[in-house]
Amino acid sequence: MNAIKYLVPNGFTATSMLFGLASVVASSKGEFELASWMILWGVLLDKLDGASARLLGASSGFGVQFDSFADFVIFGIAPAALCYFSLRDTGIYQSGIAHWLLLGASGLFAVATSARLARFNISEPPDGDEIFYGIPTTLVGALIASGYLTWSQYELDASYLLAFPGVLAVLGVSMVTNLRIPKLKARKNPVIHWFQILNLVAVYVVTPFRLLPEYLLGLCLVYLVVGLTWGALNPAADTPEPEEQPA
Repeated sequence: MNAIKYLVPNGFTATSMLFGLASVVASSKGEFELASWMILWGVLLDKLDGASARLLGASSGFGVQFDSFADFVIFGIAPAALCYFSLRDTGIYQSGIAHWLLLGASGLFAVATSARLARFNISEPPDGDEIFYGIPTTLVGALIASGYLTWSQYELDASYLLAFPGVLAVLGVSMVTNLRIPKLKARKNPVIHWFQILNLVAVYVVTPFRLLPEYLLGLCLVYLVVGLTWGALNPAADTPEPEEQPA
């Protein structure tokens, strides 16, 4: 019975990994909207595996490593594939230097994702239960997926895509910095507390049904801007040196 409880969080993790693989396949076939939604479904599952592990008392070293592998697929490989295939097919990046820039930015993003995950697999910052150091992979994946869906839904000018390799590279680098963003936690302020709860419920309602990508993008941007502003106004006394976990 004790072993069975681990199937729930690890099942969410495995499903997230499969969504990541399916997203890559969808991107390679030109089904970019489906690929984007699969990344966003992975965001939901990423939250469910951690919550269910805590609820069932089913946290384990295996689960931590398994989750990291799944995160690399769904938030590293899948967004990189989405960006590469979707932008390559616009014609702007089909050949020449522009194509190599796109390829390089996509590769940098995937490598940065793996570096971030490896960093926090072997170390834990002093206040890691309260603060993200570097933009979390989940948020970056959600930004890219909801951003693509919003761009597609409103048929925005393709000229906006010219800057996207730079945006992708900046997002990749931001994951391995020491930028500080507070984690979503229960807050003493009731307005902030209920704002978080209501939006969390809304996300789990609209995302499975592939609704309101612009709302999801807006939430991601609000969290990013507010979080970075908080980090700038509340600097750490010293840049933390991650504490290496015992082997």
